[in-house]
Amino acid sequence: MRRRGEIFREIETTLKQDPEKYFNLQDKRGFGGNSIGYGASAPAVHIGGYGGASGIAQQAANQAKAAQQAQLSAAAQAAQQATASLAAQAVQAAQQAAAVVAAKQNQAAQITQAAQAAQAAAQTEASLAAQVSVAVQAAESSKVQAIQIAQALASAAAAARAHASQAAATLQAVLNVQGIQNQMAQQAAANAQALANKQQAALADLAGAQQAANKAASAASAAQSNAI
Repeated sequence: MRRRGEIFREIETTLKQDPEKYFNLQDKRGFGGNSIGYGASAPAVHIGGYGGASGIAQQAANQAKAAQQAQLSAAAQAAQQATASLAAQAVQAAQQAAAVVAAKQNQAAQITQAAQAAQAAAQTEASLAAQVSVAVQAAESSKVQAIQIAQALASAAAAARAHASQAAATLQAVLNVQGIQNQMAQQAAANAQALANKQQAALADLAGAQQAANKAASAASAAQSNAI
């Protein structure tokens, strides 16, 4: 015959491990009222107040089951809250990543726009440099032409002076020769005057050409300075 303490310890151990096993054990052993049956050949043992202990065990089992359900409910609620928090964090991270991508795209567009503007400015500078080069070449050509004209005018002036000298010598020779008519002398003087006028005109043209050459040289020098 088992002692009462052993039975209580077995019930307590069963309640801690699995409350439902207690009810299966109770049905199997045939607990009821104030007697304990251990099979058909087992004697009935009277233990006073054992029905009260069974009620306490039932109440403890119910409390343990309720606590287990509360723990399961709390765990489910915590899992749901954790899932919602993780989902919110994932959405926030996705939004932040999308914002970063948009910022990078905007920055790339600005860099592309700046590069296009720089390329357009470089093309404009290249076009201006080409125009300046053409202007410099034109100024150089004008300078050469002006020098050539000035040289031609100088040659013409020299020829005119030589011709005037020759005419004066001829006039002097004619004056020294007796019997030269006054008309021929006047004509020679007129010729000399005309040559002198031509000389003055040639000198004036030479001065103008020289001035034009100086202006062309100054313009060419300024164009070269701007080109550099």
